[in-house]
Amino acid sequence: MDKKVLVVSEYAIGDYHAPFREFGTATTDSTLLWHDPESIALVVFTGGADVSPSLYGEEAATATHCVPRRDIYESISFQRAKTLNLPMVGICRGSQFLNVMAGGKLCQHLDGHNIWHDMTIIGNRNFEVSSTHHQMMLPPPDAKVIGWSTRKRSYVYLGEGNKALKPTPKIEYEVIYWPNLRAIGMQYHPEAMQENSRGFRFAAELVKKYLLEEV
Repeated sequence: MDKKVLVVSEYAIGDYHAPFREFGTATTDSTLLWHDPESIALVVFTGGADVSPSLYGEEAATATHCVPRRDIYESISFQRAKTLNLPMVGICRGSQFLNVMAGGKLCQHLDGHNIWHDMTIIGNRNFEVSSTHHQMMLPPPDAKVIGWSTRKRSYVYLGEGNKALKPTPKIEYEVIYWPNLRAIGMQYHPEAMQENSRGFRFAAELVKKYLLEEV
């Protein structure tokens, strides 16, 4: 069977498939979740507009800009993938979306993450990653933190009503694993990096280690 990497998008696939091409050919045909789920090797949620704060019980801050139609479309795809126990990956907005689906919340605005910067991972290793976001995952208690910004880059952490988050996040989250969802979120952009870079290769390594090793 020709395995597929389902990029959940009503628009173009872009380069989001690139770090995961070894797992299958790219498709945006989400109807496969219903008529041919056995063909799906991996489900990928991509970057873009902010996740609607209504999905995590908050009002939108001034800097939060959403596309409700997209939230509905992706929520339906997510629920079906979860029911099927398919492995899922989120990149940038996609990681934030999965974090919300896992029961977490978001920092609705921070600064300092619209530039390449170093990320530290478990084992105290670090490497440079491509970063371009103004929101951040605030993971639920049962999530596993795999990567974080090597140094805190933001002086501002805002929630609903543009109020400062309290307590202030101790770290700036970059990679999260949600065992109960069989899902991983990468706040950085591996698809924007050179294929021989550590960050690009790390994306596929995460899938193999956390999502596929028990299959």
